Amino acid sequence: MSRQSDDPRAATPVANETPWAPTEMRAGRGFWLLMFASLLAVGGLSYLKYRQVDVDRSRGVARARLEPLPFIGEVPAFSFTDRTGRKVTLADLKGRIWVADFIFTHCGGPCPVMSVRMAELQKILKKERMDDVVCVSFTVDPDRDTPERLAEYANALGAEVGRWLFLTGEKRELRDLAIKGFMIAVQDPEQGDDQIIHSTRFVLVDRKGRIRGFHTMLTEEEEIDPSKAGTEGGIPSGVCDNVMTAIRQLRREDH
Repeated sequence: MSRQSDDPRAATPVANETPWAPTEMRAGRGFWLLMFASLLAVGGLSYLKYRQVDVDRSRGVARARLEPLPFIGEVPAFSFTDRTGRKVTLADLKGRIWVADFIFTHCGGPCPVMSVRMAELQKILKKERMDDVVCVSFTVDPDRDTPERLAEYANALGAEVGRWLFLTGEKRELRDLAIKGFMIAVQDPEQGDDQIIHSTRFVLVDRKGRIRGFHTMLTEEEEIDPSKAGTEGGIPSGVCDNVMTAIRQLRREDH
């Protein structure tokens, strides 16, 4: 005769003991592990991609910094008179970096703004102890801009004799220097007008008398309408950064 087990557990079914429950649990865990692994893979690839972009960008910036400024032309020999009455030649400027512009003292257009911003550049160069960089302003109206008149103009701007030159001389020689030498536009006024048309560009010259860049101290809006130019705010930051970066690059190149 068979005997039933005295163990009550043998006859009591285990609650929720279904054969597919453990399988479902394993499937759910695997799904989330797979999703997590996928996210890690995608995130890792994205990081590597953008990291490479940053590396390429950094390398491009480094290469740009190492590229020398272009050689645009050479300043021809000249001999003019400074506001102090002394003669200044191209040879006197050899060995120094200089920033040149062309202005005239009774200008009713952009010249006052150009000169005020050149004065600001003079202050920056002095503050950074760049004694090897000089500012040079040539007049495009030598008939009226005598050394005495240029001295008054320079003094009103706070121009230091050793840091900022104001030069005048024969009209034809000055025009040839501007147009043929510096590639700066200058045009006599029409009849009945006394305002000479000329470029507002500043010219960067290296220690060997070679033109290495053109800059303007005016914004695009001020170039279009000089009446909108203000003299109280100094050089616009972006414009100042460009010219100072070029000057620093020339100084590093020469040492």
